Amino acid sequence: MVMQDVQIKLTARHRVEGEWDETTHSYEGKCVQKATAWYVTYKEQMEGVGEVSTTLKLTNQAITLIRQGGVSTRQQFEKGMSTQSSYQSPYGPFAMETYTNKLRIRYEEENPVAVEIAYQLWMNEQYAGEHELSIELGK
Repeated sequence: MVMQDVQIKLTARHRVEGEWDETTHSYEGKCVQKATAWYVTYKEQMEGVGEVSTTLKLTNQAITLIRQGGVSTRQQFEKGMSTQSSYQSPYGPFAMETYTNKLRIRYEEENPVAVEIAYQLWMNEQYAGEHELSIELGK
């Protein structure tokens, strides 16, 4: 079990009322393989919330996004599936539903190098638009 340092480039796109909004962030993180899953961990600074520890668990079937800190959530992405989770924020808890239309992990030399997720999101049963996450992992 070797912990590797990784450079993480995360691009998040969000479509509301036909307009795409895109943000890109860079993080320094760690990547480690345990059993059949890869874990990518990094810290995010979130506006109005402070530092949040983020873990991405990558398996062949699913990706789980776990955040702990100012906000906490455990969001699961499985292609063609709808998943339920909750989102705990400084403003209280939200019920989250995610429908994943696209899920792709690209590997080079058995290490994950890119992750793509496209999903639709509902917060407290209100449609919250289309989302795309693109994550590049580099040395």
